[in-house]
Amino acid sequence: MSHSQVTARVALFVALAYVLAYATAFIPNVSLIFIVFFSAGALYGLRVGLMVGGIGEFLWTVFNPFGMAPVTTTISQIAAMMIVASLGAIIYKSKIMNSFSVKGVILFSVFGLLSGFVFQLILNGVDAWLYGPFWEYLMAGLGFAVISIVSNAVIFPVFYPVIVKLAQKEYAR
Repeated sequence: MSHSQVTARVALFVALAYVLAYATAFIPNVSLIFIVFFSAGALYGLRVGLMVGGIGEFLWTVFNPFGMAPVTTTISQIAAMMIVASLGAIIYKSKIMNSFSVKGVILFSVFGLLSGFVFQLILNGVDAWLYGPFWEYLMAGLGFAVISIVSNAVIFPVFYPVIVKLAQKEYAR
């Protein structure tokens, strides 16, 4: 991909992430931003995924309709979403992206669980370390995070057919 193609895809996915995050902002702990970052990595690889995850989460966290998060939370959210995009890059150009399959649905559900868990573990781990007591804070945060983790396990496989279609068009070029 040329520099301008990378720039266009990053910009498109960052904008999509922001809009979808805003669209789900009023549903506690459910967000479509995870699938956007994961998809960027899955469709375009690690470099593009990291850019989309980093820039997209930075913009969402700084220009959030509820106000900006503290700097430590902002940094942990950016790092966590870059890891979510990295998880997507694991399946970049894999057979699972070539055509729709039951195995793909299951794999996307597992990646949804993993994405939500990793994000919440990093975010709540940093917050627990800063605002403690550590274990009580972490357990309380992870208890609430179950909604996010489970919702990703449902959202990811729902979007799997769309991502396969995009991959087929992108890889055919």
